[in-house]
Amino acid sequence: MHVRASEVLFLWYNLTMTKNNTIDYFITKQATLPLFISDFLDICDPVLTFDQFMEGINLTKYLKCLPEYETGRIRYNPINMLKNGTLWVYDSGYMSLRELEDSCKVNIRFMYLMDHEHPTYRTFGYFINEVLASSIKEIFYDINQKIFADEHVDLNHIYIDGSKFEANANKYSWVWKKATEKSRYRLYEKITALLEEINSTLAFSGLKMLINTEYIPEELKEMGSRYADFFELDCITFVYGERSSKVCSAETV
Repeated sequence: MHVRASEVLFLWYNLTMTKNNTIDYFITKQATLPLFISDFLDICDPVLTFDQFMEGINLTKYLKCLPEYETGRIRYNPINMLKNGTLWVYDSGYMSLRELEDSCKVNIRFMYLMDHEHPTYRTFGYFINEVLASSIKEIFYDINQKIFADEHVDLNHIYIDGSKFEANANKYSWVWKKATEKSRYRLYEKITALLEEINSTLAFSGLKMLINTEYIPEELKEMGSRYADFFELDCITFVYGERSSKVCSAETV
């Protein structure tokens, strides 16, 4: 049987095209809208509240040590760097400058505050040490005062709950309410045992210290004065402070 060349070519084309030999020359990750980072943030995101709050403070007065721009590349926005510095402290408590640099590249909140700019850790270090060092206390004072004013914080009362309070932070300095109460009641028990011992010593004189379940400093001070007057003690000096022995000395008149 004679087969024409056109039929052979047609048969070869069909057999070839049944196999998937296509190669994709496009990139699957393409640009998408929106282009503004703020549109990716939730409307209740705290960074938006923080940004609005910081806009209500005159931040330029803290940049007095900022050198004038004359030549070279355009500097990063110092206001944005200040916002990132304060957010860095409030949000994390502690973060190295390298972590801060990395956050400006990958953390959407830091990227929003920096307007897509990402200074190096050296730039942040120079800005903090040379520009903000002299006014850092003033910055946090003004921030606290604005919080007190905007939120109507009552500074005449102290409210204690089950939260933990931190001072001179380290892993040994946490103070809990329950632990404080236990320590206080153990101290009351020691005071009671000491007063019972004093009463047994003063039984011959008829002088008796009042024993309660709880004590206040004024009451204990009065008891100490009565005890000192009875034994004619004077020049009682309480030693306190660092590198001092926590003892008191008394001289007999």
